[in-house]
Parts: sequence; structure tokens; C-alpha cells
Amino acid sequence: MTDSGTSTTAPRIVIATASVGAGHNAAARAIAAGLAELPDPPQVDVLDALTLAPPLFRAYYARGFAFTVSRMPVMYGLGYHLTNHPQGPKLGLMERRRLWHERIAMKKFRSHMQELKPDIVVNTHFLSSTILSNMAARGLFSAPQFVAVTDHDQHRFWLARGIKRWFLPSEAGLDKLVRWGIDRDTITVSGMPIHPKWLQEPDREKVLADWRLPADKKVVVLSGGTEFTCGPVVKTARRILQLCPEISLVVLGGRNKKLLGRLGRLADEVDGLFPISFTDRVHELVWISSLMVTKAGGITTAECLAAGAAMILPKPIPGQEAANARYFRSNGAAVVTRRYSDVPAEVRRLLDDHPALGRLGDNARKLFRPGTETVVQAIREELGI
Repeated sequence: MTDSGTSTTAPRIVIATASVGAGHNAAARAIAAGLAELPDPPQVDVLDALTLAPPLFRAYYARGFAFTVSRMPVMYGLGYHLTNHPQGPKLGLMERRRLWHERIAMKKFRSHMQELKPDIVVNTHFLSSTILSNMAARGLFSAPQFVAVTDHDQHRFWLARGIKRWFLPSEAGLDKLVRWGIDRDTITVSGMPIHPKWLQEPDREKVLADWRLPADKKVVVLSGGTEFTCGPVVKTARRILQLCPEISLVVLGGRNKKLLGRLGRLADEVDGLFPISFTDRVHELVWISSLMVTKAGGITTAECLAAGAAMILPKPIPGQEAANARYFRSNGAAVVTRRYSDVPAEVRRLLDDHPALGRLGDNARKLFRPGTETVVQAIREELGI
């Protein structure tokens, strides 16, 4: 997929990602969008590595992730922690076996990258970076690599050798990378790459009119998950409106037709519910909201920081999302609940406590860093463009 390119002689940039959840692809598209805004845009290929994987491997890697996260989160958390080692520079036996298996499975991806001959590769998922770094070590690939990490506490799977630049969302994982043997001088705390559209506050009155939302009501946004449903969304929405009948509750249903159907039926029963199917204009709704209730995904929360949105993070999935939630809670930018059933009462409490709600938004805004701008500038410096 070529997102931009005005000349065949322009530098070629591959942004390598993997469709495991929605965040990695969103980060890749954000960087591509940032590059597209340059006066003389380079050639940019956003490449989902899993599109070049065998069907069985792709099903195990992506669909297996979605199934365990949404249906067996405790099992996912156990697997996350069992594989999150060692914490030193030396690779463990199981780690070496996993990397070998991935290299075998991704043969088509390896060949494709050799044919593309990019001038630089930016990875927003660890699958591509570990494979390409192994190829580079054997003299089979020469393009410099950047890695943009999309979690605040990096899992061991992110480790790759020979990466020229690392971009972290916060200082939280910096010491861990150094323990892995990564040169501190190659690490930049940049923030996560998010689409440039999140950086501009929209006109509130226009957004309310466009989405047919009442102008005299506060807006609360509830996200049910982009790629798969997380938690009892319909039940949570019903209870929020029971406790907060004065609000407009916007519920993001993504492409989940079953969820959207259930939300539509609930909207016929209660006032104030606005189900929204997949849209590329979520930023408008988050910017005008008083409160965002969402899973603790890396990119989603980074977007909330850009909008200065107060967050409630319900029952984070053990692993990277739990670590993200701890980071935001410790910095006063989010309320984290242990159960989904606690969410409605927290929404009510925060809407009644304007100073507390304001502090959450202010602290979120303070944590924001311009990840896309920083990565794009580093690419320009590397390529001299």
C-alpha cells in the first residue's frame, strides 16, 4: 500500500506493522499521515506484515490474540507474564525458539522486504523488527530501522538488535530497554504516534450539530473496543444512563454489527444513548466530551492525552493494558476500576466533582508528547529530506 509518493526518485519508507489489535496499525497510519504533510513527501508504504504470513500463522497470531484478550483475559495475562523474560541482554532458550519459528513462518515477508529495498523501515509492531534485525545481522538487509513502541511497559517481545532509533511513549520503559542491552543514546521518549487530526481542537457547536447531539448536555464517550468487544458494553451503557440521565452517552461500536444492533435496541428504550458505528471522526467526539470510558490501549489513551480527555479505564486486561493503566493512574490522568460494574458510579461521581474531573483532563494534557512529529523529524534527519 503506497500512501504517498510524488516521484520515483523520492526516498522510500516502509512503515511495518501487524494487525494484532488496532493500535499498531493506527500508529503506522499516523506516521504515514505525518509524512504526507511534508512539502515534498517521500514514498511511503504501510505494510501489514501479517498479510504476507501463512493463513494458519496469521490466525494464531492475530485472531488468537483477539480471542484470548476478549474471552480469556486471565489466560492472556498468564501467557504475557510467562513470556516476559529474561530481562537481561542474553536471549533465553524459549525466546530463541519463538524467533526461529517466526522467521520460518514469515519467509514471504522477508523476501518482499528484500525486493522493496527501502531507504528506512519504521516498525510499529515487534514482529517485523525482530525478523528484519536478524536479516541485517546476516547481511541480508541493510536499511536502517526505527521502532515506535506502543505500550508504556515494553514486553520482552519488543527486543530487537541493531535498531538505530527507539521511540518510547514515556519514561516508564526506558530503564528496561537499557537492561536489555540497548544503547541509551538510541532511545527517545517521544510519545506515541497519533494521527495529526487529533492535535486540532474542533468547533464544539459544529461537532454537536454534525452528530445531532443536544447542545445543552454533557457528552460522555464509551468505547466498546475497535476490533473486538471488551466488557459488558450494553449493560454498562444502560446503567450509566440510569445514574446520569442528564448526559448524552456516545457509544463507539466499531464494526461490530451485533453490538450495534443491541445498542440500537437500547436506544429505542432509553433517552440519551447515541450508538456510533466505525468512523474516522472519533477525535471530534472525544474532544467535546467531558469524560472518556475506554480500554487502556496504548494508542487510544495517547489520543485522549492529545485531547486532554479525562479517562476511566475499566478492568484493564492483565499485561500491557494493566501497565498502561497503572501509568495513567500514577500520573493522575485516569481513574482505573477493578470491575466493569464500578464504571457507572465512577461516571456519576466525576460528573458531580468538577475539580476532580478537571484535574484528570489537565494531567492528561500534561502527559502528551508529539510522537508523530518527533518520529517524522527523525526520519527526515536520517534521510536528509
